Amino acid sequence: MKLKNQLYVVDAFTNEPFRGNPAAVMISDSPPNEDWMKSVSREMNLAETAFLYPIEGGYSLRWLTPTIEVDLCGHATLASAYVLWHLGRLEPNESARFSTRSGWLTCRQSEGWIEMDFPSLVPQALDAIGKIQEALSIPIRYAGYTGMDYLVEVDEEQTLTTFRPDHQRIATLPVRGCILTSRSNDPRYDFVSRFFAPAAGVPEDPVTGSAHCALAPYWSNQIQKTELVGFQASARGGVVRVRCHEDRVLLLGQAVLMSQVDLFH
Repeated sequence: MKLKNQLYVVDAFTNEPFRGNPAAVMISDSPPNEDWMKSVSREMNLAETAFLYPIEGGYSLRWLTPTIEVDLCGHATLASAYVLWHLGRLEPNESARFSTRSGWLTCRQSEGWIEMDFPSLVPQALDAIGKIQEALSIPIRYAGYTGMDYLVEVDEEQTLTTFRPDHQRIATLPVRGCILTSRSNDPRYDFVSRFFAPAAGVPEDPVTGSAHCALAPYWSNQIQKTELVGFQASARGGVVRVRCHEDRVLLLGQAVLMSQVDLFH
């Protein structure tokens, strides 16, 4: 068998192994075959597998779940930047620049954290929430649309942490996924969240960077702060620091390299 490529599995939005959100990262010298990328993503069976190759000005970056390609992904972008620095393809003081479906995204290292410059996805309040209420069956304080997902604020943190999703019902909603959030009872965090995207092949995502592009402006407006700390209360859990600046959101996270995978064909 011939070695085709190497993938790196990185736990993102954590500084501890086996926490945060695992992403697979594959770096090629040229654009990989479409069918092969889909097969690799299904084989890895992680929330996202990132595929990147060098282009003028940076790297092309695409994100695939086991079933679809997505427009924006935070944890796999964080993992991609981490791998580029880890392999020495970028110097520590160099920024990682990625051309994506959501435009150019930039990452840089900042005092032990990786800072990602992402678009702000300000949710627009929804008047008709009957289908969302039916799918979730929990008290809803607010529901909005981010352009990709529904953002739903629930009445209290306990409602969020004890929520048992009906994935079949959530999958019927006409969006990528559903972000649940509430104020945090823990003074270390400003808000908590969970994210469900069963229609995209991700029943519950451990830590979702793209969701924080909406959570940041939403909670910034609620709390009247531009710098906040969020905790995604999945089984693995993860911390995302956010800063709001005009139409951008700076997401700050950490990462841990977990494994290297050899692909043969």
